[in-house]
Amino acid sequence: MSLKSILAKPFAKQVYKTIQKWAQKPIETQEQVFKTLILEGAGTQFGKDHDFKNIQTHTDFVKRVPIRDYEDLKPYIERVVAGEDNILWKGKPLYFANRAQPRAQNTSLLPRKACHITLKRPEMLF
Repeated sequence: MSLKSILAKPFAKQVYKTIQKWAQKPIETQEQVFKTLILEGAGTQFGKDHDFKNIQTHTDFVKRVPIRDYEDLKPYIERVVAGEDNILWKGKPLYFANRAQPRAQNTSLLPRKACHITLKRPEMLF
């Protein structure tokens, strides 16, 4: 048995236990993730513009953050592309993905962070 296999089993067991804990309390888990995301986003320009520091519930979020399309978010995205950090999310994105739009003349730039590429360690929430 390889060293990788030996180390993978206890890690997999821990991940399984964590997932089972979440499955036992799905609503509490979602609330914890929501609160963590709101707290992390509060220091961004988007979070400040939408009063994230006073968001406690999903209802608060819905009242403060309207549904938008790419064009509505474009001023924020342009600032991120220009090199500013802490605009839509804390820090700077690793890269921008181009998404061609069939009916549009331009492409959309979508900021991407490390958490979009690899999973964050969810067990750190608890």
